[in-house]
Amino acid sequence: MSMLNAAASYRREDRAAPRVAQRVPVVMPLVDVQVDLDGTVAVRLDREPYATDTPLHREDLQRVLCKVATDLDTPIRVEVREADGSAFTDIVAPESQVVRPPEPLRPATAPPDQTTGETASGRFLPLEDVALAVVVAHQTASEDGVANLRLPPALLEAHAGRLVLVGQQSGAVVISGLSG
Repeated sequence: MSMLNAAASYRREDRAAPRVAQRVPVVMPLVDVQVDLDGTVAVRLDREPYATDTPLHREDLQRVLCKVATDLDTPIRVEVREADGSAFTDIVAPESQVVRPPEPLRPATAPPDQTTGETASGRFLPLEDVALAVVVAHQTASEDGVANLRLPPALLEAHAGRLVLVGQQSGAVVISGLSG
């Protein structure tokens, strides 16, 4: 006998929502719920009575099942038997933990003990836009004086644009991607 109901859709409508990976045990804990005519419920967890401070009623059922799943930190199989003999089965997963969004990034500011550098040569034009390059790697030029770039593709993709190469002894400056 198949436990799948062909008429019931097991796909959630909120497909765009991010899914939280959960581990599901091979054998899930079984919660058996017996509903009496007056609406009181008897709850058993793995065939043992589930102790509560007060008698449980039908309206308490969702809260209790969520608490059991959260306390066990695993999905639980729930079998509910009504007083009229009807029964249904459901799976209740523990409530997902609330994930705090990351704190917003603070604007970058120079630490108070850091000094600002400047060039004293005066080789730039007044109000000239000056590009700064950070050295991420060193290469050795070939015997022909050609520098082959052996950088990770991800680094080149992340920093697309001009590339500045400076000869350490010759002082030659080559700017790739310079048009005009």
